[in-house]
Amino acid sequence: KWTTDDGRIMVNGQPLVLKGVNYFGFETETYAPHGIWDHNLNDMLDFIKDNNFNAIRVPFSMQMVRDNPVIMNVHCHNNPNLCGTSALRMLDIFIDRAAERGLLIVLDNHRTQSGGYISPPLWYNNSAGYPEDEVIRLWKHLVMRYKDQWNMFAIDLKNEPHDAATWSRSNRNTDWNQAAERMINALHEFPGLFFVGGIEWGGRFENADQYPIETGHAHLNERVVYSPHCYGPDVYDRPEFHVENTHEYAKNLDRIYTAKYGFLAEKGYPVVIGEWGGKAKPGTRDAKWNNWFVDWIRDKCMTNNFYWALNPNSGHTGGLLDDDWKTPIQHKLDLVNRAQPNPTKFKKHNKKICITKGT
Repeated sequence: KWTTDDGRIMVNGQPLVLKGVNYFGFETETYAPHGIWDHNLNDMLDFIKDNNFNAIRVPFSMQMVRDNPVIMNVHCHNNPNLCGTSALRMLDIFIDRAAERGLLIVLDNHRTQSGGYISPPLWYNNSAGYPEDEVIRLWKHLVMRYKDQWNMFAIDLKNEPHDAATWSRSNRNTDWNQAAERMINALHEFPGLFFVGGIEWGGRFENADQYPIETGHAHLNERVVYSPHCYGPDVYDRPEFHVENTHEYAKNLDRIYTAKYGFLAEKGYPVVIGEWGGKAKPGTRDAKWNNWFVDWIRDKCMTNNFYWALNPNSGHTGGLLDDDWKTPIQHKLDLVNRAQPNPTKFKKHNKKICITKGT
């Protein structure tokens, strides 16, 4: 049973300590996790498990769900039984293999249409044939497919609303918080958690205290999780990253991020960082930000997180693996290990799931 309590995420009444990583590909034209064009999928999942992660955020596109095409660009010899597989069957296999390794899954509605371009700013895209009711229909299809899967613990309703997206009680067409409430109510059969990102690319929740997600049902409200995204200068450079005085740098960033979403944890709302990261090469401005950010989320007790990303082919951030999809990038692993050193462990044994508490 998944729920929240006083800002904590709970599994069967015990706090969940979450150390997650994003692994993308299903939202692209290949309709499958990246890297399997050369390597065995099991090796990727083993790397995640062996590096003490306990969860994967899996981006997908609504087009993938609706069209369910045959997956592309798979090394057939290294991935027996995957060639010629449909996208949803590939997702089934991915989730099952993650379960075998004790890895939780959150499905992330990353894009409307498949590809490498930015998702539309709102949760619907009428011009592309994805009005709100169609998005909800496709989500229902996924929810019914996976609602009994033990490791499917959360769904992320919409990746990074931006531009026109608002958070208030004034405009049905742009108020993301109201749309999230409608979606959660429509998806009430899902037994897991509902991740709701902020506006302005996932990072802003200033109005969430005045207008918290309110579904009208306590059993749904207690499964809402606020999921901010946050990046440093390698992704988007800002003036606050150029403050040279160390004390002023930390003080200034704390003020900015506390106002955007840090206050949520302070006020007892459940928070999971859905994306963070960067190349963080030692000695760079981005490394300075990443190290500060780890200190900050530890100080705020917001260390439940999903790092972006496993994949080395993420342009602005790179990944935990080098370009060969084999070699770990140790300074990044050190960052995520410091952010969350002792996550909850899950292991299937005699048809039961054994849970080892994290700290």
